[in-house]
Amino acid sequence: MHTRLWLAMVAAVFSGMAALPAAAADDDCKSTVKAEGKPASFRDLGAYPNSLLAWRKAVGDKYGTEYNSWRYAKDRDVDCNENDGIWTCTRTAKPCKDVLHRLLGSATAKADCKSDSLSSYGRMQKTEKSAMDEAVSGWEIDARKKYSSEWAEWDNAAGTDVDCHKVGGGLQCIAVGTPCTK
Repeated sequence: MHTRLWLAMVAAVFSGMAALPAAAADDDCKSTVKAEGKPASFRDLGAYPNSLLAWRKAVGDKYGTEYNSWRYAKDRDVDCNENDGIWTCTRTAKPCKDVLHRLLGSATAKADCKSDSLSSYGRMQKTEKSAMDEAVSGWEIDARKKYSSEWAEWDNAAGTDVDCHKVGGGLQCIAVGTPCTK
């Protein structure tokens, strides 16, 4: 009986947390940031993720990394243009403090992290959850190859973000985070 009660309480806490991103973001947003990514020959696998990395860096430099999650930003827009076979994407959004930083403040700081973030795409999927899982799995594989298995756990990473967009008949996501150990 205690197990059921405990599970019900855990479910209630997570249900309440699901509503927090919008509420938290409303309370702590900054002025709009616009950033252009590095030009690339491919839109979806080059210019689009480059714009995410450029926007996250611009926001982090201006307001701090607790605001650089595209997922929590307001009034998000990505504009991609092609000129002579080269794509450039520009992102514009109002950065908002992510929920984890709102709830935990400075306790979210990771002690042993790499200096640079890592980004990885997942395979195209039909649902957003599957596409996000693919991107996170790709990030973990890339972190393991670049560093080692102790750095390859998404749940230990700092400054994580996942951005998805429609590609062909499905969704594809990019996972960005800084590898950290426990």
